[in-house]
Amino acid sequence: MSNRPSPSVLPLGRMLAGSLALLLERRSALLHALALPWLVHVLIDAWLLYAPSSAEAALPAIVLLRLAVYVLLAVNIHRLILLGPQSVPPFGVGPFALRELRYLGWSCAQILAAALVVMLCAPLVALSQPMGLTVALLVSAWLVSRMALLLPEIALGRPMDVASVWQLGKGAGFGLAVLVVAVPLLAALLMFPLASSGYLLLQWLGITGSLLSVAFAVTGLSLAWQHLDALRRPALAQTVASAGEVLDPEAQPSGTAAPSVSLAPDAARGILEVEVQGSFGTRDFGHVASGDGLLSYHGKLRGLVISLHGGAWEASEASWDALDTLLSHLGFVRVHHEFLTRIALVAPGNWQPLVDRLGKHFAHAELRMYPTDASEGARAWCAGEA
Repeated sequence: MSNRPSPSVLPLGRMLAGSLALLLERRSALLHALALPWLVHVLIDAWLLYAPSSAEAALPAIVLLRLAVYVLLAVNIHRLILLGPQSVPPFGVGPFALRELRYLGWSCAQILAAALVVMLCAPLVALSQPMGLTVALLVSAWLVSRMALLLPEIALGRPMDVASVWQLGKGAGFGLAVLVVAVPLLAALLMFPLASSGYLLLQWLGITGSLLSVAFAVTGLSLAWQHLDALRRPALAQTVASAGEVLDPEAQPSGTAAPSVSLAPDAARGILEVEVQGSFGTRDFGHVASGDGLLSYHGKLRGLVISLHGGAWEASEASWDALDTLLSHLGFVRVHHEFLTRIALVAPGNWQPLVDRLGKHFAHAELRMYPTDASEGARAWCAGEA
């Protein structure tokens, strides 16, 4: 009998506390993400206060600009939580590209879906106010929250798979509604008196609070997506068993022991080295999936060096099964896969007969094998220096 927690239940208390803890821990990157939206809001509010006639004439452009910076903020926060602090550009100034347009489009689709629900519930609202209105709002919040699970995947640059993401949130709709709808709504109600006070300093304080509440809600959504995705991910136990001595679940006991998998980025050269020392266990996958050491937001991961150390990594079917599992958990590599041009595998033994299998993970990259004493040569080749 599996003892995994029910995927239909979100630990809301842990999500809320975790969101606050993560934002405090990564406060430097958070300030970068907030910088551009805060500055734009401050300048717009000053314009509206001191030159209202010209600002009102440009109101459509102002609305679009505010919407754009909120999208940039949300995308940056998703990436901050799921990929790490280095994924946030300096001062939050990143390109408004296809990813952001997709994010904006899906956000608008959520609003349209909520409006459609309210329209369909209009007869119920007319017959039984306020109960009918409550039902309409609850159904809208549930629908918007289920749809919101696609936003973290869009922020990571993944293809849109609406069906699988809808299934991902099955049974967790109202828990998600607390994170996605209730938290921002409560924050908006608290900040509204400040934002409408007429005093510039109080308005700036309200702007800061509103942006922080958006960051908090997006963080909660990111953690919820990560939690639900992990619960529905195929269990690693079968892979561990098939990989034999390489995947050793007891090799890294819980506690303060360092993971056997380390990630070493070299932003100047545009490469990343994933190094595995000896056998590794299931607990290491959390470290790998976290994307620690990701290259900067506007850098491109051009080359990847996979260094395997220890006798357990002699070329074999068990070693390949373990490597296949490791690669499937490199989420940040999937995000950057379109830029990867060179993959170097540094490992003991003769892996050349297995090289074609790497193609399923790196379809567009050139692959090379290196012996364990040629790590620097592998790095130089991946960086295009040799």
